[in-house]
Amino acid sequence: MKVGSQRVVLVGLALAMACASAQRANAQSSADGSFQRTLNVSGPVDLDVSTGSGRIAIRSGESGRVEVRGSIYVRDGFFSLRDADRVARDVEAAPPIEQTGNTIRIGRMDNTSYRDRVSISYEIVVPPNTVVRSRTGSGSQEITGVDGPVDASTGSGRIRVANVRANVSANTGSGSIAAEGITGGLRARTGSGSITAGGDPKDRWDLSTGSGSVFVRLPQQAAFNLDAHTGSGSVTVDHPITVSGRLRRNEVTGQVRGGGVALDVRTGSGSIRIE
Repeated sequence: MKVGSQRVVLVGLALAMACASAQRANAQSSADGSFQRTLNVSGPVDLDVSTGSGRIAIRSGESGRVEVRGSIYVRDGFFSLRDADRVARDVEAAPPIEQTGNTIRIGRMDNTSYRDRVSISYEIVVPPNTVVRSRTGSGSQEITGVDGPVDASTGSGRIRVANVRANVSANTGSGSIAAEGITGGLRARTGSGSITAGGDPKDRWDLSTGSGSVFVRLPQQAAFNLDAHTGSGSVTVDHPITVSGRLRRNEVTGQVRGGGVALDVRTGSGSIRIE
C-alpha cells in the first residue's frame, strides 16, 4: 500500500513537471512588439483594415494625416524564443501598411508563415472624411466620429460604432453591437448578442440577432415604418403607432406618425424595445 502511494505521488509529480514544462515552452515561444507610423494624406481617405486576431479602434482626428499604432503579439509552438522575437522585430521594422495616395490598406501579410501566427491590434486616428472597412477574425472593434460609410465585421467580438454620418454595416458572429448617433442607414447583424441603436435615421435600419435583446432610441418626433418580431419575448413601442394587422405580444407592424423610413427589427430570443 505504501509503495502504491509512492507511485501515485511520483506520477503526480511527473504530470505537474510536464505541465510546468509545457507552460514554460509556451511562454518562451511568445514575443511582443509595437510600431507607430504617420501617413500624410490630402482629401477624403479610403481605409481598409484587417487582422486575424486583434482589436481595432478607429477614431477621427486632424485632417491631412493618418496615425497608426500597432501592438504585436507572436505566439506559436513552432517558434523558439529567438524566432518569435525575430518575427516581432521584423513586423516592427516593416508593418503591414500600404499607401497609394489617399487609399490606405493595413493588415495584409504576404508572408504566409506569419499570417496565422502574428496577432496585431490597431489604434488608428484618421481625418473625419474617411470611409472605413474593418475586419477581424476574433476581437472587438470601435469606430467613432468619421463621415463613413463604415463596414465593420468580426467573427467573435463586440462592435461599437458612434457618430457616423453615412451608412453603417456591423456584423459579428458572437458579440454585442452598439450603434450610437447614426444618421444614415444602419444594418446590424449578430449571431448571439444584444443590439443597441440610437440616432435620427434618414435611411432604412435593419437590425437582427439570433439571440439577444434589441433596444432602439429615436427622436421624440421620429416618423417611421416599424416591422418588429421576436421568436421568444415581447415588443414594446413608446411611440404612437397605427398598427397594421393583428396586434401581438411578440410582433408589431405599423406606421409611427404617418410612416417614414423603414425600421426592421428581428430577434430569435429576446425582447425588443423602441423608445
